[in-house]
Amino acid sequence: MLLNINYKTEYKIEGILNEGYQRVILIPKSSNSQKIIEWNLNIEGGIKEINSKDHFSNSVNLIRMNDDTNTINISVRGKVETINCNGVFNDYKNSLPIWSYTQQTKLTMPGKELKNFFKKVPFKNDNLIEYLHSLSNYIRDKIEYIPGTTNYKTTAEEAVEIRKGVCQDHTHIFLSLVRMDNLPCRYVSGFFLPETKNQDLAMHAWAEVYINDLGWVGFDTSNGISPDEKYVSVAKGFDYNDVVPIKGVLKGMFTEKHKSKLSIKSINE
Repeated sequence: MLLNINYKTEYKIEGILNEGYQRVILIPKSSNSQKIIEWNLNIEGGIKEINSKDHFSNSVNLIRMNDDTNTINISVRGKVETINCNGVFNDYKNSLPIWSYTQQTKLTMPGKELKNFFKKVPFKNDNLIEYLHSLSNYIRDKIEYIPGTTNYKTTAEEAVEIRKGVCQDHTHIFLSLVRMDNLPCRYVSGFFLPETKNQDLAMHAWAEVYINDLGWVGFDTSNGISPDEKYVSVAKGFDYNDVVPIKGVLKGMFTEKHKSKLSIKSINE
């Protein structure tokens, strides 16, 4: 499948901005599941200072906002050829050992609510992949998908407590429970082509679990499937904090507003 992706975020600053930088993680890389045909990062109101790789091998750009602007537009446009790999990915190329992905983070750390939630999981299965799919579906059934009920700071513990959330929360809960089983797993951010055209579009999140002799296996709890040719992976890390698409470091006295727009289309050739 060939996907055409356009994503744009506009930031507006009201007040006095002394200095402003944006860390941008919006450049995917080719792997066994996707081939980057074309990809461009465009900046209006800022300058690209540094391009580097982090310890997860994500591509990171540091953008300095222009001194004479109160608006910065960050956009990406590209074409990606995707392949259905049955949810198995072989792109483990970073400086971190596999065991490091078993460690909980601030966003996944289990408290009383998560531990009780885990105890009530009604199944155990000797087939690891079947068990993980069942675990993912259990989370999806118990944690209602309702946009606006959580935010980027919401922890897995907090989402379980209110029994509501979005893809980020589903993924953090899944990671927390899988790490309680001492299995390596990671957070993935990217793009997803929905089945229905009227579905609200935004960047998506899912998880991958490392399984010996197989590799990284994907689980999209919010949609109840493993990632296929409708998915484009952009960045991977321990949790959302490692893959934030755009993160600002700003100094001054101001208020900040932003809005994003995403378009994903399948190109028939």
